[in-house]
Amino acid sequence: MLGIRKRYWIVAGAQLGIGLIFYYFVYGYSFTGLLLCGLAAVTMAFGVLNAVKRFVLRTVFLCILVLASLMAVITATNIHKCGSGSESPKADYAIVLGAGVDGTEPSIALRERTLAAKDYAKQYPEAILVLTGGQGEEDEISEARCMYELLRKEGIPASRMLLEEKAANTEENLAFSLALIGKEDKDASVCIISSEYHLLRAQKYAQLQGTEPLLYPARTENRLYYCNMLLREVVGIWKLLLDQ
Repeated sequence: MLGIRKRYWIVAGAQLGIGLIFYYFVYGYSFTGLLLCGLAAVTMAFGVLNAVKRFVLRTVFLCILVLASLMAVITATNIHKCGSGSESPKADYAIVLGAGVDGTEPSIALRERTLAAKDYAKQYPEAILVLTGGQGEEDEISEARCMYELLRKEGIPASRMLLEEKAANTEENLAFSLALIGKEDKDASVCIISSEYHLLRAQKYAQLQGTEPLLYPARTENRLYYCNMLLREVVGIWKLLLDQ
């Protein structure tokens, strides 16, 4: 077809096949699946350009690809750097960002964030935790409630926690939580607790709300999953910047 060499079909087919497996059958790696499907499209585009033998088109396409890759590396580097958190994250309120819930059980990411919140609460005993995250259609409780129950089991008193149970995404997490804090103390200092790959985007949403937050990372133990989410956050940061 179109004189495309066989090797392009083979490579693109393998990328597409593996991508569909990740997307449909590997929990938590759907973005990796989409990325592999996108790479399959790029491979076929190279095949087409090679077949039509248009030097200018190939050069332009390659330049765009190199520029996009460079931008992705720069963005990923900034995300990674931000993931180390603030040097001194002591604040009056700490917003703990939710993640998935499986029925009534926390996802791995949600458990990691909740345990980081426990450590923060013990390190800064005067801080109030704002647990944020709504309830999905297939969940039995909200993300905020799930974190609350786990923290109570870890010995954190109810008096040190506020629940925000309406947010459906990171932007709403920050907007609703900051509004809740504003009702309690409009001059309060704020820290954000989330997975290290998520902190840069969370910080930018807080800044859009007029708040300069401190940052406290929850370490992602599965480093392969971290890489998967790092790539996803690159796209998330680009979307945030384009929407402004």
